[in-house]
Amino acid sequence: MSIKSKLVIGVFWSAIEKYSSTAVALIVSAVLARLVSPEEFGIVSLASVMIAFFSIFTSMGIVPAIIQRNDLTSKNLDSIFTYTIILGTIVALLFFSCSWFIASFYNNVKLIYVCQLLSLNLFLSSINLVPNALMLKNQRFKLIAIRTLVIQIVGCSLAIWAAYTGWGVYALLVSPLLSLLLMLVFNLYNYPRAIDWTFDKEPLKRIFSYSAYQFLFEMVNYFSRNLDKLIIGRSLNMSALGYYDKSYRLMLMPLQQITSVISPVLQPVLSSLQGQKREMGEKYNKLIIFIGHISFPLAVFLYFSAFELINIVFGNNWNPSVPAFKILALSLPLQMILSTSGSIFQASNTTNLMFFVGIRNTISTVFCLIIAVSLFSSIEAVAWSWVISLTINFIMSYHTMYHKVFESSLKSMVLQFRMPLLSAIIMISLLLLQEILLPVDNIYLSFAVKCFVAMISMAILLFALMRFSVTNIIKSLRS
Repeated sequence: MSIKSKLVIGVFWSAIEKYSSTAVALIVSAVLARLVSPEEFGIVSLASVMIAFFSIFTSMGIVPAIIQRNDLTSKNLDSIFTYTIILGTIVALLFFSCSWFIASFYNNVKLIYVCQLLSLNLFLSSINLVPNALMLKNQRFKLIAIRTLVIQIVGCSLAIWAAYTGWGVYALLVSPLLSLLLMLVFNLYNYPRAIDWTFDKEPLKRIFSYSAYQFLFEMVNYFSRNLDKLIIGRSLNMSALGYYDKSYRLMLMPLQQITSVISPVLQPVLSSLQGQKREMGEKYNKLIIFIGHISFPLAVFLYFSAFELINIVFGNNWNPSVPAFKILALSLPLQMILSTSGSIFQASNTTNLMFFVGIRNTISTVFCLIIAVSLFSSIEAVAWSWVISLTINFIMSYHTMYHKVFESSLKSMVLQFRMPLLSAIIMISLLLLQEILLPVDNIYLSFAVKCFVAMISMAILLFALMRFSVTNIIKSLRS
């Protein structure tokens, strides 16, 4: 089967997985937002950020290393599996022990019990690393899609039940814990592993040269991605963090529907082109223009529909999230494209470059965030700092990738943005006219009108593209 066929099939099943599970998650999130307070969402958000840091030490870049290496035997995989169990146990106990310090630092006693429960999440996710990597390595995308959807429905259903019966903040922990447990059982059933009592270190050494830079990148990228939430939780309050996190997650939802479908497929498929840099660059350019055609107009639509979306999905008690959501929506196109860059560094065996790019990006993000919090102390200021730093990071990251990985000019990438930008400009113009000439008070009707205007703007662009293509064909025939 060709690279293109593998990529298309992988993306198809990955899309089935992500879109179906997201539809379920969105419904559940809408229900939970009306049953659980912003403060309790803020507590779980902060605990999740903390656990993400500890997760770096359990993952250690193992999954992409297993996908990339083709010389690992069954015994080698058992050895790596054994070490993930040991490491997961140690890290889970360490996080459990840190729960009192975390709660004291953020002056919230509920964090003790939330962090202690989530320490089980660390243990389960660590054991799941090897069997999940084998699922991806063997490109079992259809099976992954079915697995994820079924588990998502079960976990989310129980989370709603827990919220209705008064579990409060703990209702938000039901789905992540149960989902990980069911996923582990499913993965081990399909790719069973045994404990290697000889504790062979050789397989770890073999993947270390690859996974070490992956691990270091994840470490620096953690601060780049999560420092905003850590600072809001400490400098402002849990309610502010809840509002910010809700706006951030809602903005990320469309991003994840594109990149989380493509990224898991990119490395397993493009790793076969490790020595063909130009060809890899050409295929990536086609991917960028595809993402650009979706992300640029989508960002405009989200910006203009922020009030309606927040109210429809979460309810009017989440209105303080609207300004931050509008600001964060501006970053969507660059985030969508940038989130696929890691797979390219991995597929091209340049995780060392990914690490150095990550350090540079983290410094930029931290610098902008410190200025925002020091001078303004609001979630809107934090959102603006995120957008500005992301723009800087995008330019620097792709300058490095195109010159060092693809050995080509960044100009070939920039040219891909012409039509997506035109699409965004058309949509901005039409939505501004709608707000001025045809304002609507009812949020549901207003959202419907904006959806209709967005579809008109896309139709105009498609008509222009088709006409341009037909004109070129006619000129070619005449010549």
